[in-house]
Amino acid sequence: MALAISLLYGVHCRNSMDVIVHGEYWVSVLLMCEAAVACICCPIFGYIVDNTPTRQFPYLLGLILLGASMVILSIAHTVGLFIVARLLQGGATAMVTVAGLALLTDSVSFDNLGQVIGYLGSSVALGFLLGPLIGGILYEKSGYQAVFAMAFVIVGVDLLMRVAVIEKKVARRWLLEDSETSQSGPHAGGYNTFGDASEPSDSESPKSRKPALFLVICQPRIMISSWALLVHGLLYSAFDATIPVFVETRFHWGPLGAGLTFLPSAVTAFFEPYFGYLSDRYGARKVTLTGFLVLSIPLVCLRFVESNTTSHIALLITLLTFIGLFMNLCVPALYVETQQVLEDMERERPGIFGKKGAVAQAFGVQTMAQFLGLFVGPLWGGFIEYRFGWKNMSWTLALLAGLTAVPMLWLSNGGDKVRREEEEERERERLLDGDGA
Repeated sequence: MALAISLLYGVHCRNSMDVIVHGEYWVSVLLMCEAAVACICCPIFGYIVDNTPTRQFPYLLGLILLGASMVILSIAHTVGLFIVARLLQGGATAMVTVAGLALLTDSVSFDNLGQVIGYLGSSVALGFLLGPLIGGILYEKSGYQAVFAMAFVIVGVDLLMRVAVIEKKVARRWLLEDSETSQSGPHAGGYNTFGDASEPSDSESPKSRKPALFLVICQPRIMISSWALLVHGLLYSAFDATIPVFVETRFHWGPLGAGLTFLPSAVTAFFEPYFGYLSDRYGARKVTLTGFLVLSIPLVCLRFVESNTTSHIALLITLLTFIGLFMNLCVPALYVETQQVLEDMERERPGIFGKKGAVAQAFGVQTMAQFLGLFVGPLWGGFIEYRFGWKNMSWTLALLAGLTAVPMLWLSNGGDKVRREEEEERERERLLDGDGA
């Protein structure tokens, strides 16, 4: 999906410049419209994903919405059509992100979740890196519509791959049906160790149970991780809005130079699998606390980039690379933290979320926060840089990152999981000893 969207981005911008006055302003408005719709839709889609029989249908619906937005973009020649297309694209992004993360969580063990989310982040980064390159080549060689043809092919392949996916809960249901038809009597439930999605193990009645979304947003650790993701999105979009203007005014670079400025920081996303491994091993607290604390250093050092000299250009590229590295360091740990909270709540009060669970709704809250940051970032960065200058923008962002490090102290520690495993092992040994006696 990232490849399909980024494939169109540069070409869409060029085409919009031809039909819209003040093109740069409108491109920013369109991106903010997309982020705003995604922010609103994320918790709604999270509820839908949790309450549908499978994760597959919402994911396919998101891809269909993406295809519809691409059709409108391909024929758009007015501001209204561009806005409608971006609104649809925001909804598609929200649905695919929430459903994709929920499907991923269902498919991998919790102990390796951070590393797998890291691979997901690297794949998204690869799509955004290759998209503009492929789109630019197609645009130059074959024209505007050829780019959309390639994007439609990519979305079509994605659709086919999603149809081919067999979810674990579907496979378990098939296994249960097979076992029931092949066995009888007390052995008919031989596959019940997989868990039956159709039968709740609730310790509370459905009437007395609070809505899962309410329970999720009442958890401080989920709110802390969501705030951190909001800051991540804010920083990302603030630089997306200000760096092109800064390098144009200070270094006299064009769009190509501005795009290449982001390349080293984007490449750091390929380290996310390793960062996910660190979060799996050491816990979210150490990783995120370290990440946001050290992130404030290169942010405040941006104020030293002033003149059009080789040393200052090298300093800017180096600082942006470290900023990207430390931002990506935190992302897998923040997503895993939410799933850790859900696991702790389910362990303390079995059936608290009902038979459907709350995985997608928790991801919906987090992605909503991240999209809210993407919406606020251009306002924050653009306003402060325009009214008070580049130096003041850099230290305010550094202060925000430093303050965000403080609540990271309340996230889970790697030792917590080790202690729980040791306690569970001691409990099993106690039960075995009791049976032997």
